[in-house]
Amino acid sequence: MPIDKTSEFIESVRQQIRWKKAQPVVIEEVENHIADQKNAFIQDGLNEDKALDKAIKEMGDPIVVGEQFNSIHKPKPDWAILLLISSLFILGILIQLYLFRNNDLSSNNIYGQLLGILIGIPIFFIAYLFDFTIIGKYPKIIFSFLFILNVYYIIEGNRVNGAITDTIYPLLLFPTVYAGLVYSMRNKGYIGIFICSVAFLIPASIAFVSPSMSTLLLLYISCLTILTAAVVKGWFKVKKLLGLLFIYLPTLFAFISLVYYFTIFSYRGERIKIFFLNDKSMGGVNWITTQIHTLLSNSKIIGTGSPIGQETIQIAESMPAIHTDFILTYSVYNFGWIVFAGILLLFAALIIRGFIITAKQKSVLGYLTSLSIITTMMVQCIIYIFANLGLMIFTPLSFPLLSYGGKYLVVNMFLLGLLLSVFRTGDYVRDKKGILVGIVPFIQYDNGTIHINLKSKTTK
Repeated sequence: MPIDKTSEFIESVRQQIRWKKAQPVVIEEVENHIADQKNAFIQDGLNEDKALDKAIKEMGDPIVVGEQFNSIHKPKPDWAILLLISSLFILGILIQLYLFRNNDLSSNNIYGQLLGILIGIPIFFIAYLFDFTIIGKYPKIIFSFLFILNVYYIIEGNRVNGAITDTIYPLLLFPTVYAGLVYSMRNKGYIGIFICSVAFLIPASIAFVSPSMSTLLLLYISCLTILTAAVVKGWFKVKKLLGLLFIYLPTLFAFISLVYYFTIFSYRGERIKIFFLNDKSMGGVNWITTQIHTLLSNSKIIGTGSPIGQETIQIAESMPAIHTDFILTYSVYNFGWIVFAGILLLFAALIIRGFIITAKQKSVLGYLTSLSIITTMMVQCIIYIFANLGLMIFTPLSFPLLSYGGKYLVVNMFLLGLLLSVFRTGDYVRDKKGILVGIVPFIQYDNGTIHINLKSKTTK
């Protein structure tokens, strides 16, 4: 039987491919090549059996062919991103060591960061070898687990100045899990968009209750970016304009409500006034901002900044949490603006490179997962930079890989390892495709009745 000849050849090729994820890709490539060659020979006048025999013969020895494919189709890390991550990681350790050596910080700070490093490094490599497609297979289970974990933290977690800080770390993982949920809801039309929008409210509510408005902003931007990308690329199978309106009209209402809340009922109203009015008073919420401006105004392009006041004072004594929230301000004052520029260039290169490779992803899941991680990193970075320049509407979370915080480091190392996992194997991931069986408009009028169809295109 012709099929047996093809199957036998392909099986011999497949057995030479050691990496299982590459096997379906290679099999598809070989099958298509044999089929194309067979059709060409049929057009030249050969019958089907002879055409198939000749097509297989021209492929050569299946063992040799398989070994050649095996040498080509191997998981390869993105060395540029790995180098950038390593550089930022080492730079962060060096800055932390300098800070610990030159300032009177407790041994608990040192041990906590050391523990974060010791856990973060293996977590990074575990995530790198992790099969990221699990996020697309079991998004609801992972989503539910993170929700339950956050509920536990809300009930039993540590509180610092009334805020539940433990919820922040699982919330940083939500955008990536949300990418898996959006992936699972694709092809489901407007009902899929609606489910994804409602799902976003769960982590957003946790961030609001915690309260961590910086985390809420991160979730807002990251999840909105993921959902918008899915609609724009047509993965929900809806009219793009209507799909975007379906997302952004409620989003605009929620944004206006939050701005009103912050301005009227929250201390962030004071921060907003300070931001726009450039108030230099030393009292209240503006004290830290004033300290930042003082440090930066006395900084140099290269080297330690000018003495502040009559004599040089220890920066750690003048700024609370400088090793966690203001490591960039500390670096600028102690090493100069040149170090600040170098750090930004490294991180900008990481983000830009990440977006470029994300755009090249062949699978929907690979694209959404990598987009979620890059966006999470970028928003953390932007909030942190703004705060360290004295534009502190939102409290900084973490500058990934650089600032102090063992738990932040572990979470960000996991996300970056997962990002490299996507870039290493994403080209070999095949999305499960629904079969389109019907297309209906969003609004129908029939016998005096208006019907709204949430499933614009139905699949099975």
